[in-house]
Amino acid sequence: MPVTLRQLRYFDAVVKQGSFARAAESVFISQPALSFQVRELETILGLTLFERDHHGVALTAAGRKIHTQILRVLDETLLLETMGKRSKEARFNIFLGIVSTLSTYIIPGLHEQVQKAEKRLDLTITEGNSEKLLAKLLAGHLDAAILSLPVGMLELTERKLFEDQFVLAGNTTRLASYRNQADGLAVENLSKSDIGPLLALSEGHCLGDQVLGACSMRTSEAVRRSMESLASVARLASMGVGLTLIPETAVAAERAASPELHFLRLAEPAPRRDIGLVYRVAFNDQDWIEPIAKATESVGQSLIEQSGSLID
Repeated sequence: MPVTLRQLRYFDAVVKQGSFARAAESVFISQPALSFQVRELETILGLTLFERDHHGVALTAAGRKIHTQILRVLDETLLLETMGKRSKEARFNIFLGIVSTLSTYIIPGLHEQVQKAEKRLDLTITEGNSEKLLAKLLAGHLDAAILSLPVGMLELTERKLFEDQFVLAGNTTRLASYRNQADGLAVENLSKSDIGPLLALSEGHCLGDQVLGACSMRTSEAVRRSMESLASVARLASMGVGLTLIPETAVAAERAASPELHFLRLAEPAPRRDIGLVYRVAFNDQDWIEPIAKATESVGQSLIEQSGSLID
């Protein structure tokens, strides 16, 4: 007996909804009918795909592997079904994730640039840290994501768009102290200077991990990781609580929000992050990739150029 697309869609619905009852509601059939189709799929494959108990359902190890392949099949099926339906006048919506340490600064310009390049394209944007965005991307809840590279997943295509260099941020007193104490402006001197704490995003944010990795901070007393947003970290730095590293894309907006915040460019090789567009391999030939990639690159470079005159 062959596997059917109906079985694959029902299986995917259970994964996304976390229960057979909610999955049945989402696809507008009865729970017994959906359960039967999923059991049929397990029989055909000869695998147990779900662990079932009174708390709900969870994917088995085999189920996780099967789900990855099923997403590929459903992606290709969706592309097939929509071919010919999208005329030149038709609009289509892309679900785009943007890492939260970039989204605040890039979203306004991104919307404007995308609309100029492709009027049929609508963006539904989700913010989050890289880990959450990648999980949504792999689960099929997002079509693409803009975040730090590399990702290193075979299921995903990565396209580098621009480099976002980190600069040292703080009030004038803190920055002057660093200039006086540091033997040069290399980033590793942050771990050797008595300039107070280094402020970083809380655990789970890749930018916070990048900052600590770049600075080689060795003691927890030298680091404060309690903030969930880059804007909050920048506010604390402007108040003299400590120093931080922020990406150039955030410089102009954070100076406008906190005039007391100043910036110092570090010596090369300065720490930086690579920003890129990531999407599932099945979407490699999609027309919407190019306008989103070019718009993101253009807006990112524009933000970096705006920051130039604000950095010492």
